[in-house]
Amino acid sequence: MTGTRKRVFDHELSADAAERVSAGAYGYLVAAATLIGIGDRPLWTVIVIVVTTNLVYFATHVFAYTIGPQPHAKGEELSSTSLGATVRHHLAVSAPILSAAFLPLAVVLLLVVLGVDQQTATLFAVATAAFLLTSIATGSIYLRGVRGWRLVLVAVVTLALMSVLVIAKLVLFH
Repeated sequence: MTGTRKRVFDHELSADAAERVSAGAYGYLVAAATLIGIGDRPLWTVIVIVVTTNLVYFATHVFAYTIGPQPHAKGEELSSTSLGATVRHHLAVSAPILSAAFLPLAVVLLLVVLGVDQQTATLFAVATAAFLLTSIATGSIYLRGVRGWRLVLVAVVTLALMSVLVIAKLVLFH
């Protein structure tokens, strides 16, 4: 092979893809935070709380980004058409907040069906969310070209943030 070798994974994510990655990471964090401390509730309550919480965070996220300043030409006013486009855009790119909640919830349901007690199943679901969040964070930063100790640092910081959240919620609920 002549010339320079091109790395297969070094490429830029589009702005929309980057927003989806962030939303997915946020969704796993919300799902884990919601699951901690509710493992002793009836299973249907766990399902309703996780789904409702993620729906509220999704709606809040879309609302916050919609009312924030939007890029537009200098001197141009924000029209109702562009407001509608902004809402549709944020509904689309924020959708992973919702979908991210379902895998940890599915872990709880599957383990309970397999006979694992619900509190243990909930802890496994939180661990699943932590693993997925860490995978998204390190995978995304890898795509940005970060390697070596900096990549490991992102993984460690991600797990540390998730751990702080989990420990804080456990202390509050127990």
